Amino acid sequence: MAKKKGKQPTSSASTPLRAAAGPRAVGGTPSRAEAKPSPATVQGQPPLLYKKPRPLHLQEHAGLCLKQPPNYGFASGTIAVPVLVGEFLTAAQDYPIVFGPGNPAVPVIFMGLRQGENYFIQPDGSWLPGTYIPAYLRRYPFLLVESPAARRRILFVDEAAPMLSRDGGTPLIADGKLTETANAALKFSEAYAVDQENTRQFAEAIAEHDLLETRNITLALPKGKITLQDVRVISPCKFEELPDSVYLEWRKKRWLFPAYSHFQSGLNWQRLVMRAAARQA
Repeated sequence: MAKKKGKQPTSSASTPLRAAAGPRAVGGTPSRAEAKPSPATVQGQPPLLYKKPRPLHLQEHAGLCLKQPPNYGFASGTIAVPVLVGEFLTAAQDYPIVFGPGNPAVPVIFMGLRQGENYFIQPDGSWLPGTYIPAYLRRYPFLLVESPAARRRILFVDEAAPMLSRDGGTPLIADGKLTETANAALKFSEAYAVDQENTRQFAEAIAEHDLLETRNITLALPKGKITLQDVRVISPCKFEELPDSVYLEWRKKRWLFPAYSHFQSGLNWQRLVMRAAARQA
């Protein structure tokens, strides 16, 4: 059966689909403790929200601090971000999980229904209490970039990030080495990269078995209707028809819970409608 190429839902903002495979570094490849600037850069256009990612350097970024507490105002106009397989179970409690365009298709969560509207970020930049904060946003402004030439990954930081400052905050570098805060960001980014690879394999398996179908979702708002076109989801019928051998393989790889969580997450479209209505009131 020929696979159909899906389109990005027309109501969404630009989704960071490149994050599925992970960005790669090109140019020089500094170590994590290099004292001199490096020409290493992110190949191609940076992922969603990243504007000026650069390798974190002991000399170049000495004095750079991370403001606390976390402020998510930088994503207030972003309604969709990638979600990792390891997040499906928790994220499915608050957000619809769908799949973007491309093959393999990147899983994405929706945090709003109209472009520029994120229903989970409050006016002061804090996250809506009691709801899950996506790992993609918790990782920002850091980014682990693979450098094939050096056979390792490099920790990048978005120099344009609003939570970075040289006028106060928690230092990233002190006494010529990474601080506990920077090392924690590195460890989180490394864990993210591991789950990112698992997510890529999950998406490849979905494509291999041609499980995705495209739908148009119409939602009724207090002041009219909105239709999300070309939304890609796993077909329940195709999923139920998977051979037993594939089912057992997915169970061993712990992919069944993400699949069922994806189905359950469809109930959250109505929750987004309720949040949209609350904003319009």
